[in-house]
Amino acid sequence: MLVRDVLMLSAENIAREDLAAELAALAAADGEEAVSPSDGVLSLLRCYRLVESEVALDYCPLEKTDRVFPLAGRIQYTTLTETPVNILDVADEGGRRLNFTVYASYLSVPDADGAVNVTYSYAPPQAELTDDVAFPARISARLLSMGVCAEFLLTCGRYAEAEVWEGKFREGLRAAGVFRRKLCAIRSRRWV
Repeated sequence: MLVRDVLMLSAENIAREDLAAELAALAAADGEEAVSPSDGVLSLLRCYRLVESEVALDYCPLEKTDRVFPLAGRIQYTTLTETPVNILDVADEGGRRLNFTVYASYLSVPDADGAVNVTYSYAPPQAELTDDVAFPARISARLLSMGVCAEFLLTCGRYAEAEVWEGKFREGLRAAGVFRRKLCAIRSRRWV
């Protein structure tokens, strides 16, 4: 599934046939001479990037494992293939978990001897129209399009419609099993 497909579905959902037709034309012209998208399509793409980032950072983290060689017990984040958001695990080649400390620009692994496997979550890179969607199948095009609709309508000042699409998006996240529960306040204790 391509980002362009999600945007086409979003444009159809909010009755913007002009944007859906333009996205279809861009899909047909794929590989031919470059046609620059209109401001409306670029606005939809910006909204997609916001939704993609929110889903990746708050609901369905994208995880990756890289094999790296620490230098003097340090692993610079620039040596990883993606920019890490959260370091989840560090293990040696045998699978033994290693102690690590997270710093601003590097990861300290004092017990590392040789190559280590670093598992981390990351934010998706800036998506373009022809990129694949970064999420697994449970985060469907329909679900992402609901979030894009909410963001797009919000930027257009159509607040009531945006609220409806936002509710559908949150309900879709809940149905996909990735929605986090709300924190509830606990009454303070009183000592008598």
